[in-house]
Order: sequence, then C-alpha cells, then structure tokens
Amino acid sequence: MKNSQHFSSKITVRAKAVAQALALTAVLGAAPWAQAQSTYPAKPIRFIVGFTAGGSTDVIARILSRRLTETLGQPIVIENKPGADSLIATKLVSQAEPDGYTILIASGSHSINSSLYPESKMDPVKDFSPVAMIGDGPNFLVVHPSVPANTVEELIAFAKKNPGVLNYSSSASTTFLQTELFKSMAGIDMTTIPYKGSGVAVPALLTNEVQVSISSIVTLLQHVKSGKAKALAVTSAQRFSLVPDVPTVTEKGLPGYVASTWYGMLGPAGMNAASVKLLNTTLNKVMFEPAVKTQLINQGLDPIAMSPEEFTKFIHEDEEKWAKVVKDSGIKTQK
Repeated sequence: MKNSQHFSSKITVRAKAVAQALALTAVLGAAPWAQAQSTYPAKPIRFIVGFTAGGSTDVIARILSRRLTETLGQPIVIENKPGADSLIATKLVSQAEPDGYTILIASGSHSINSSLYPESKMDPVKDFSPVAMIGDGPNFLVVHPSVPANTVEELIAFAKKNPGVLNYSSSASTTFLQTELFKSMAGIDMTTIPYKGSGVAVPALLTNEVQVSISSIVTLLQHVKSGKAKALAVTSAQRFSLVPDVPTVTEKGLPGYVASTWYGMLGPAGMNAASVKLLNTTLNKVMFEPAVKTQLINQGLDPIAMSPEEFTKFIHEDEEKWAKVVKDSGIKTQK
C-alpha cells in the first residue's frame, strides 16, 4: 500500500513538473512577440501609398508622417507603389506581416476597387485591419464659363434640355463614379471623356474640350478664382472651410448627393489590437493640432476622427454604395 501511495505521489510530482515546463515553454515562445507589441513601435514604419509622389494621397501621407515620426519616436518611411487604381499597394499591404510596420494610406478607391476589379479578390475590410479615418476630401463640381449655369439646379435644367451635349472629364475611378452618381440622381445624360490624370483633365476643362468636371478643390481653386472655371458646388455633406461660400450639391439642387474622396489608414488583417489603438489615438490627436490641421485643410482635406470600429463600418457602407453605382452605370468590370 505504501509503495502504491509512493508511486502515485511520484506521478503527481512529475505531472506538475511537466505542466510547469510546458507553461514555461509557452511563455518563452510568446515572449518575443509579446515584447515586440509592448514596445511598439520599435523600428521604422512604412507608409505605403498607391499613387505617385506629389499626388494628394502622397502629400497627405507626408504631412502626417513628419508629426507622427516625432510623436511615435520612430521614422515613418513613405513608399510609393502606384498603379492599377492603387491595387498594387493594397495587395502589398494585405500580404505583409501584421506587425504594425506596414501601413496603407488609402483613398476612396480602396472601397471602390472590389466592384471595379472583382478579379483582384481583394476585400477592403476582411483583408485589412482598419486603423483610422484621416479625413474627407470634397471635390468641386465645376463647369466651363460658356455653360449657361451658375447653380446646380441650372446645370441640371440645361442638361435635361440638351441631352448628350455636355462632356465631362474623368481622370480616375473615383471621379468617374462620382459623376455617374450625379447623372443618375439628376436624371441627365452627359458624355464621359477619360483622361490619364488631373494634369490632363483640368486643361481639357479650361479649353472647353469638356464642359463639366468633378475634381479636387485644391487642383481647381486657382482656376475658379481666375474665372476660367465656375464652381457650382462642393460634393461633401457639409460646406468646406477652405471655400465656405460655395454651397453643397445637396443644398443646391440634388438632395442626398454626397461623393467626397476619403483618406484613411489600414494595416494587414490580424494586426495586434494594441498597435491599432496606439496608431488610432496618436493620429486622431496629431491631425487636429492647429499646424497639422491647417496643412490638411489647405490640401483640400477635412480631418475626421473615427475609432477603428467606426472606420470599419464606414468602409463597409462605402463599398456597398459604390457597388450599386458601378452596377447601375453599366461600366465593364475586369473579371
């Protein structure tokens, strides 16, 4: 009996030792990752931009990177990966390690591309960790001075009386779909003329090759001030502080029309929640500092703070909105 009790006792001691060893192994195995997250960021962070240097997304990324570098204590390195409506950049980020050191600075095309390019099989939410909204970039709805319209109502009325007479420029998927949404909601017919970027599309408006354009406020503002183009409205839900006297499309003829270009920050799917929260709270603080906010507004961006959960919901809703516009427009998607 004593031998049996002694043997049972030895088993119990050995089992405890094994359990303790396994627990220690688990802790040691997790230690490098846990330590890396607890000290995040511990090395430079890459901001991936899906457009060329000098464009609005790139400029916004650089404005934020300077202040975030100071605040986070690590360099922010901008990497431009242009092409395919930013799909090259989004694919790179979606396949990166979810350690918080590869971050996508996205624009409105991020939630449109899943409908325009279904062959990419890129889900704008599931393949990413939405970190934070940066802001809303309203566009101008402008016309050439020869168009007999000074308001949105007058433009719609003229287009209805003259179907197909007006040409409009499109230089990206965002501006094309924003104009298609305008056409659909207004019940008018205009002809699209595609251009390879605003650098070509804007001169086309100024020379009356096209008569209507929806494009960046910053890009068009100098021409509006000089009288070479007429700004009828801004495309945001609210008036924009840079041009407070210009009404919204909604308040001047087309209730419910909102078609701004948003900008945001996303990481690969599976990012550590603590890293997401740190980037979110830091960004939301930095972009409302007076100097940074002024720079963003001067770039045509209205800063907006959102939690990661709110930003995730926003992208979902934006994807659904533009999927319907793509379907209704009859545009040929790449399958």
